[in-house]
Amino acid sequence: MTCSKSESGKSNGRMKERIASIDFARGYAIFTIVCYHALQRAGLPPLWQQAIVFGGTGVHLFFLLSGFGLELSGSYLKVGAFFRRRLTKVWLPYVLALTISLLSAIIFHLFPDSFEAWLAGAGMYQMFSERYIESFGGHFWFVSAILQFYIAFPALLWLKRRLGNRNFFLTALALSVVWWLIVYTAGKSHLRTWNSFFLQFLWEFALGMVLADSYKGGRLQLSSIRKWWWLSLPAGLLFTGAMIVMVLKMGDAGKVFNDIPALGGYAAFCLFAYECSKRFFPFILRFFLWVSGFSYSLYLVHVLVLEAYLQWAGREGMHVNVRVLLPFVVLALFAGWAFEPLSKRWTGLFESKRPA
Repeated sequence: MTCSKSESGKSNGRMKERIASIDFARGYAIFTIVCYHALQRAGLPPLWQQAIVFGGTGVHLFFLLSGFGLELSGSYLKVGAFFRRRLTKVWLPYVLALTISLLSAIIFHLFPDSFEAWLAGAGMYQMFSERYIESFGGHFWFVSAILQFYIAFPALLWLKRRLGNRNFFLTALALSVVWWLIVYTAGKSHLRTWNSFFLQFLWEFALGMVLADSYKGGRLQLSSIRKWWWLSLPAGLLFTGAMIVMVLKMGDAGKVFNDIPALGGYAAFCLFAYECSKRFFPFILRFFLWVSGFSYSLYLVHVLVLEAYLQWAGREGMHVNVRVLLPFVVLALFAGWAFEPLSKRWTGLFESKRPA
């Protein structure tokens, strides 16, 4: 997104800064998620198995970033145009990834899933079916949750305009807390259709919308936050420690109610990584900005690459460990990078061509 010609030079500078920090966060989050899914297969000791969960909490930041991005880019669109854009940018690439996954299941037996699972995903009723929501590797549940947010976004935008930012966020937080209580008391915390329903993460998505609205209005000054960036390290340790304690000591309740410290810890570490990269390790900054350019594509295909790689490693008689998994990360990055132009060609077939 770029600023309009009518905006001042100062606004242009703020928009560029926003793009850098948001893009870094997106690339950082998807990279840690890819590493997390790989390390789950490495047979790590119990303590390390708990530690790598941090990488998976990147999905919480993704929900916040989705709300932020939609508030900036989608709030001005009419409902019909908004849904057409979301179908083109999100659903069609998802269908392409599902199709490739189905073919890999049929030809190479990478997944135990069949055409019925593909149909559930493409038909968007996967999100309501415990049988299908973790098909083709399990990671597509996130796409289901995002699609639910897209369906609800016009209503959320209307509600925010009626209530104002503060009351809108508090309402969203209250709805999420109520949903957490329902999931826990009903004994459904182990079911993906319940613990990953969009209400579970509504407060994060709403927070992203509120932050974006504050940024557009000039009330959120990124430069003020950056002055205190070094505090993000102890904040990250504090929130992440609270998340770990809740998971280890509270059982199912800890898993349901730990989203607030999970997002707080992950976002704080992300800010610390961004500022350190910008000041001391610019090559790391450039790497995550590069990854951000195909982050959604990488998310869609990385589990497929992981399953193919592990099948090959099994045939070679390799014991799966961290060292053996290192080439997978490179392969996953390459696959995500290659899937991006393929996805654009695919979606381009369905975009209306308007004369200039």
